[in-house]
Amino acid sequence: MDTSRSFIKTVLARIRGYLDDPDFDSKYTDQFLLQHVVMPSLVDVWSRCSLSADNPVLLDYTLTLVENQECYTLPACVGEIHEVVQYTGASGNLISNGLPTDDIRPDHEQSRTGPGWMIEGNMLCFRPLPQNLSSSGNTNLTWTVRYTTNGDMLPHYSSTNLGTLNAAKTGFTFNSNPDLGLVDYRPNAYAGQFVRILSGSTHEERVIASYDPVGRVATLVRPFTVNAGTYTYEVCPPQSQGMVEAIAIASALKLGAWRKISQAQNQLLTQQYRSAIKTIGDNLANMNLRTGKGYAKDTRDNPRWRP
Repeated sequence: MDTSRSFIKTVLARIRGYLDDPDFDSKYTDQFLLQHVVMPSLVDVWSRCSLSADNPVLLDYTLTLVENQECYTLPACVGEIHEVVQYTGASGNLISNGLPTDDIRPDHEQSRTGPGWMIEGNMLCFRPLPQNLSSSGNTNLTWTVRYTTNGDMLPHYSSTNLGTLNAAKTGFTFNSNPDLGLVDYRPNAYAGQFVRILSGSTHEERVIASYDPVGRVATLVRPFTVNAGTYTYEVCPPQSQGMVEAIAIASALKLGAWRKISQAQNQLLTQQYRSAIKTIGDNLANMNLRTGKGYAKDTRDNPRWRP
């Protein structure tokens, strides 16, 4: 991990370490690498992991269904939708204290009862049109869309031009001119992603519930514990050491193709990339595992157990 503890700067440092070429260091700036190499590699790695993992990392995005309104714009980073569900007590927060009370299930487009929901471009569309969305007959209710990310967002890091945490500690304003990367101006582009405060010994991260590109304000699922003020920060997808490694190696392979590295070096990087992807897959396959893979004897959680 880079001394800044930044996801972005750690990936950049590892790319340079893997290629270890003075000419490369002088030719490619961190800004160029992040915009033209890391971003597409991030999309590649996240899409591969999300589509193949048994327990992919799921993110939440809330939307309010309006009676007779068919389509709603989705964040660009939505890859695969797993469910559209409503929770008791939901009032705009992504994590409700209640239990799921209702869900809308997708069906065939020609189904006599309608397809439920369908993705059309960047829109989530409901047919039949929303009507009486709860048992009490109320409309305009908040629903949660659970999805895997495709990595389509613009990460950025800034330690000179700081971000600002508001007094309620639930709103974080991104600087318009970050040190590395670009600010994404698409509506809700950062929904479900992480904002990480990296000032001094303060290192906290929170999930972004919604994002207003006009004011560059990210509304958080949970407030920060630090005081309101300005901070070094970064915006990036959920991170792990395996994900940092996979994205760095994937980026090094892309640059290696440009730089025409040797076949031996390419094969070594390819082997390490496969190992990193497998590590992520193994972790995601087992992180939600309710029961162990083996038992010394029959237990209640053992499928062979009988009362």
